[in-house]
Amino acid sequence: MHGGRGDVKRLIGDLETGVLTDAPPRDYVLLLQEFPSRNEGEVGSRTHALTVFASPVRDGTGNAIVSTIPLEGPRTLDLPRERQPRAAVAATVRADGQELFLVSTHLENRLGWLRGLFGDRARGRQAEALIDGLPTGHGIVGGDFNTMLGPDEPAWRMLQQRFPDTPDRPEPTFRDRLVLDHLFFDLPDGWTVKRRVIEDQYGSDHHPVIADIHRP
Repeated sequence: MHGGRGDVKRLIGDLETGVLTDAPPRDYVLLLQEFPSRNEGEVGSRTHALTVFASPVRDGTGNAIVSTIPLEGPRTLDLPRERQPRAAVAATVRADGQELFLVSTHLENRLGWLRGLFGDRARGRQAEALIDGLPTGHGIVGGDFNTMLGPDEPAWRMLQQRFPDTPDRPEPTFRDRLVLDHLFFDLPDGWTVKRRVIEDQYGSDHHPVIADIHRP
């Protein structure tokens, strides 16, 4: 959301009219970062009842989940602090008789000069803590992971291993060069997913990642 400058209303409108998919989805979920708490009441839909769970992290912004499916057990997961406070929000949904957890998170982007500045140690610690805090079973984790050093980063490797249904070959999401934003999947048997990066940034400094999930 780029500190609240992202146009989530237009994104929702394009989702519901099928601009971003082959057809309007029956249901959808948004996993948002840098979401201003003041905007929680402004997120709306013309065609769906939405459930919003947002948790501020710093400067009045944080992580949020917006869903057309009711969110159960919403909670906040604090992550190990490095340079700034970091956290995740989590909830559970039930779809076609299956229970899935959803997580939206935002990992550290850099450290201080004396601690390596752009090293990957902090993100590795935060990813490990996030995985340890997740329930067993199927789920989806998405967010800005700031994996600027590429797929060999510990955070990326750990999440790829925990979520075996994640598609390969992610596309850059920042300045057409860095893969910072991810969606990771552990899906029920027979479910399939296709993931891609959207060209329109919707007012953010990152490109959104969209996934089409199909059930048998």
